[in-house]
This record gives sequence, structure tokens and C-alpha cells, in this order.
Amino acid sequence: MDHAVEDAGGTATLFELCARVVNANMEKLEQDVWGLPAVILQGILPLLNIYYLERIEQTAVKKGLSTQSIWCKLWNDIMKSKPSRFGTVKCWRKKFLEAFFHNVLRGILKVSSDQRLNDQRFSPLVHSAPHVTELTICNKQQGVSELTPPVLECLARSVESLKFLHLRSSDQATQRSLRLLLHRLVHHGQVNRVSLLSWPSPDTNLLLLILSVSAGVWQKQASCPCTLCLKKSLNLNSDELQEKRPETGLLQSSSSADLSNMHSKNNVEEDMGSQSALLSLQPLNISHSVVTDCSDHSSAENPPRRVSRSTHSRKATCHKSLLPPNTFGSKVASTSRKNLKSGADIQDSIRSNPDDLYDFIFSVPSAGEGEALNTNKGYKESANEKPSEVSTVPLFDDLPPVEERRVISPIPDGAHHFRSVRALNLHNVPLTLSSCHFLCHLLRSWVSLERLTMAYNDLGANIFLIVEALSALSRCPGCSLSMFSMSDFTTHVPTLDLANTILTTFPSLQLLSLSYDLENHNEKETSEDISAEFKENQLKQLEIRFPQDPLPVGHLVSVLKASTFLLELSLDNATFSCTEDLKCVLRTLAEHNKALKRLSFHDMKMTDMHNEIVLLLNSSSLEEIKFSFCRLFEKGTDEFLAAFVGALRRNPSVKILKLCGNRLGNDGLAALADLYNPDSLSSVHYLDVSSNCIKPEGLLHFAKKLERGGKIKLRHLSVSQNLLDRDPVMAQEALQSLEGVCCVVSDNWDSAQVFADHVNGM
Repeated sequence: MDHAVEDAGGTATLFELCARVVNANMEKLEQDVWGLPAVILQGILPLLNIYYLERIEQTAVKKGLSTQSIWCKLWNDIMKSKPSRFGTVKCWRKKFLEAFFHNVLRGILKVSSDQRLNDQRFSPLVHSAPHVTELTICNKQQGVSELTPPVLECLARSVESLKFLHLRSSDQATQRSLRLLLHRLVHHGQVNRVSLLSWPSPDTNLLLLILSVSAGVWQKQASCPCTLCLKKSLNLNSDELQEKRPETGLLQSSSSADLSNMHSKNNVEEDMGSQSALLSLQPLNISHSVVTDCSDHSSAENPPRRVSRSTHSRKATCHKSLLPPNTFGSKVASTSRKNLKSGADIQDSIRSNPDDLYDFIFSVPSAGEGEALNTNKGYKESANEKPSEVSTVPLFDDLPPVEERRVISPIPDGAHHFRSVRALNLHNVPLTLSSCHFLCHLLRSWVSLERLTMAYNDLGANIFLIVEALSALSRCPGCSLSMFSMSDFTTHVPTLDLANTILTTFPSLQLLSLSYDLENHNEKETSEDISAEFKENQLKQLEIRFPQDPLPVGHLVSVLKASTFLLELSLDNATFSCTEDLKCVLRTLAEHNKALKRLSFHDMKMTDMHNEIVLLLNSSSLEEIKFSFCRLFEKGTDEFLAAFVGALRRNPSVKILKLCGNRLGNDGLAALADLYNPDSLSSVHYLDVSSNCIKPEGLLHFAKKLERGGKIKLRHLSVSQNLLDRDPVMAQEALQSLEGVCCVVSDNWDSAQVFADHVNGM
């Protein structure tokens, strides 16, 4: 069998010829092949196409054979690209088949291009779908219309995350297919996370469709019914379907009869594939109660004018009855009044039961009823009575007199509530006032939502609507939100005041991340009116990127003292009025945040914080420290450098130390080498000293000191963007010496060119 013979393809062994014949007849020989001895099977595996190679996986594993090298070769031959994090691919089989599915779906890869991919007995999409855990849909949703029921069935069992990337408008047929895809994977599948990324000009139809399905809202379509829904309908009484919401246990108050009355004059299309029903309904303003105009001139002869809160409103303030007291200052409220603009007129008013959750959210009493809803307590007050102080500040004022109008729910009649996702990510998806209202309606009762990420949504003053919706969500039984992240270019409310409001609303929040790049107000000035202290919370991770304004240190210290369970803290771009303020923050961390494990300060001036930094190192159990571009050693003295290294030598808990951009220099790097002396207790195994003006001679001196240190704990060293190009030969000698000790990350940084660019930019 080892003899070479001639065939059409050149010289091949007899074994290879037999293996090719077996491969060509796998349809008949598959079971026999599975029973072959491992030594023979090992030679056949590389010749199988991807379909039989995938089917034989379990048999190969039982015989002690691995197919990973074969799948890796397939990736290199067919995908022709280096995957991200190349060295950490745990399963090349899954990696290949998941990418194969997406490329075939989008028409990028033709199975006829390679015989290892082409087999008329198999469907490429059905075969690879079980390996897709994250389904990515791009551009005009290419290929979605080709997802047959068998493919959807496979995806429903495997897909856990849906990602929409660079979406563009599509035709009606594609949107109908996408609608069914979303319903099958979210409502009847395993999808727990939905991400919308890089969608600068979102299509309203498509955006509302994705949001509503993600929240579990579904309008059944008579023309194209869901077979799973039909089966469920046979087993459940129609009354039960109207009264109970799966998973939440909340009563579905907006019954078909109530919604039918709301839309008696305008029948809603059942086909939500085009989302015409949603677009025909003006979303109700997030403020869902009627308030009175509390003018100082009101009296018994001139009762306060009552207005309906709606998208018709032109100005807004932060309602003290809807948000925790003493959070937003009066100047911030005036900002919101300037930014919230009016929408289209809404229609006739309807009666609603304030005790009913959904009617309470989606409707308001008519102007002729002479009643107002108190949003805190849910009861009605007579318009002739003086409202309580807590409800006298209108969220929307200066409205013109209105006739009897109706506020229409954005959820069409006949809508049902199904399974909803646990994580929603909206990144670079601008939200208009209308779409923001719609999202807020969903958020109010989205009790399964655990993680909400909103980044660069151009919210402006609409941020108040989001916070108010989350406040309503926090009052729902079973609310699961534990992580909230919000980023944008500008902020219409001081960052720490926003943090106070959110933490007051959600004291059980585990992670809070707020990031604003540019200032749109004076943080210190607007915060002078705020005297509220942060209440005790359950935060484990706090990340804040501040605008340029000086921070009120009292607020920052307050949140740190209230967050006694904090494990991770990240402060970025924090500016203080004086050095004593930052010293106070560092002392607070050392005294009150004993559980802190990871600390990150970025772009903060810490030149004169020497004693406080040493105190923090001596009194904490930190495992990871990051001081990046903090000018830590700008005025570094030998005394501080020795104290800094000495504190680390005595600290066995710190394992990761990142000091990039702190002007460490050659002397500072040499001092850090003492961390690895035999008498040191330091456990630092990850060291980042990039961008620290280190020259080749300094790096070589560091390497020589490590060689004399004996057993070294250092496993990772980053020396990127230093001055190593000053003497390439010496730098190469130092790098080679270090590579024998640890993994070294370096680069070919041209320091002269960078300096020239810096001078030209001045």
C-alpha cells in the first residue's frame, strides 16, 4: 500500500488512491469508514470534504484523533485571512464553519470554488448553522430571504447573539424575512443579546422592528403565521394569552378590547414586516401623566391650566416627582427645556385606569375628566385641588390650549408579549425624539433586561427620557438590570449628578459606565445647587470618563464612600480645581474601598501625589493598577521612586502594573527591575512601560538586572513607543535577552518622525 503509482494528478501512494475512492463514495461507505482503525482513519480525514469531516468529528475524538489541524488548514486555504487573536482560537472547526456560514449567506464565498466545499447532498447553510453562536447581519441584510425553515430551526438552537452592522434600508420582502428571523431566534430561540452597531442614518422601520422584537413585542401576521405560535395557541386558552406575559409574570393590561377602542378610527395593518403600523402611531411622550401648570398667579378664580404630556410639547424640565430629589440642578433643567422639541399633534384623549401598568404608561386622561395622575403614587387628584408639592413641577410646560386628544400607544393592537433578550447594545445609532420615545416605552417594562449599553446615540436632552424610563423599570417586579453603560460626545447633565440619579434609581446596579468626551456645560457651576449625598449601593464596577470641566470633589468622594463593594474603578480625564482634591480622592480609596481589585487612572495629572500613591499601595489589596499618561514621574525624585518601588516590593497582591506614558525614563525602568530581586514579595507578572522615553541602553540595563535576579515572575513586558530606534543594534540585543525571560511586545516606532509631526502640529 506504500508503493507509489501514477494517476491523473501525478504521483500518489496506493493508500492515497484508495482514500480518494473512499472519499468519492462516502454516501455509501460512511458507516464503514467510521468503523476503520484510527491509523487508517487518520489518513482519510484530510481528504474528506467539510460535510463529512464535520459528521465524523465525534468518531475521530473517540478514536483519539484530532481534526483541528485540518480545519486550521482549511481556514488558511479558503478564508485566506488571519483571524483576530490568532493564537487563542479554541476550536478551528467552529471557527471555520461559523465564518463559512456568514460568507455563504452574504454571497462572498461560492461552494463551487473548492471541491472540499461542494457536495450536492448537503446544504451548506443547514450544515454549518449549528456552529453559529453569533449571527451577524450586515448592510442590506443580504441572504436573509434565503434562510429556509430548516436553517432557522438550526439557528434557533445555536445563536445566542444577534449583531446588526452597517445596516441599510432593504426591500419589503427582505424585511418580512428579517421579521420572521427575529421572531424565530428571539421569541422561540436562544438569543440573549442584540447589538446594533455603526448605523449613522438608521431606517426608522427597521430600527423599530428590531427594538420591538428584542423587547418581546410581537404582532402576529395572519398572512404568514408562525407555526410555533399556532401550536402554542392550540394548547392555551385565548384568555390566558391576553392576561399573562411569559417570563415576567406581569399582567398584560392592554387587552385586545382596550387597544381596539384606541384604534377604532384607524385600523392598524397586521403586517409589521413593513412596520407601517408603528410609523402611523405617534409615540407617546415618555412622561405619561397629566400635570397642572403651577404658575405663581394661579388661584381659585383662575385654576391652573391642565395639559396633556405628549410629543407635542416644546419644552421640558426635569420632573422632581419622576427622578430622585436633589439630582439635576435648575440650570440643567433649563438646558433640557431648550433641547426637547415638539412632535406631531396627537389625537383624541381616552380614559385609562391608573392602576393598570400598561394603560398607565401608554395613555393619559382626557382634558375633560378634571383629573390628574400622580406618577409617584398612582392616584387621581381633582384639578380644582391644590396638587401636592412633589407633583407641582411640570415636565412639559408652555403648551398651547388643546382640544380633546388621544394618546396612542406605539404598540399596535393585537400585540403579544414573548421572550425578550437580556442585553441590548446600541452603538453609534442616533436616536430621534420619536425613536427615543419608542425605546423608552419598551424599557419601562423590559424586566428581563440585564445589560443596557448606549453609545453615541446623539441623545442630547433626550437623556432625561431614558433615565425616566429606567426609573419606571426599576419599579417593576422582577427587574433584572445590573449593568448600564452610556457614552456620548456631549452631556446635558453633570456626569456625577447623572450617576447619582441612576444609582438612586438602581441601588442594586452592579456596573455603571458613563463616558463623555466634550464638555457642554460647566460641571462645577451646575453642581453647586446639588447637595444630595450618594446613598449606599451595590456597585462592583464604576467607569467614568469626564468632560473637561473641573470636578466637584465632594460628589466624587461621596460616590466612592457609598460604593463599599467596589471591585473595579476607572477614572478618565478627571480634572480637579487643585491638587488637594485629587489627594482627597486617593486617601478615600485607601480608607473606604478596601475591596478594590482593579484601579485605572487615565489622562490625569498626578505629579504631586507621591505620598498618597504610596499610601494606597501600602493599604490596599489591588491586583491590577493602571496609571496611564498621568505624568507620574514628571517631577520624580529618587526618594519617590524608591518609595514607589519599595511599596510594590512589599505588596504581594499586585499582579498587573501598567505605567504607560509616565516619563519613567531609564532610571525608573532600572528601579522597577528590583521588583524581581530574590527578597521581593512582588507578584507583578505583567508590566507595561510603553511611551516612557526609554532608550536602548536603559532597556539593556534592565535586561541585565533581570538576569541577575534568579527566578523571574515576569511573563509579559510591553516596551512599545519608546526611543529604541536611537540605537537599533543595542535595542535588538536587549530584546533578545528579554525574550528568554518573558513575552516582549515591541514595535518599529519612529521617534524622530513622531517628534517632527508633533512640532508641525504646534
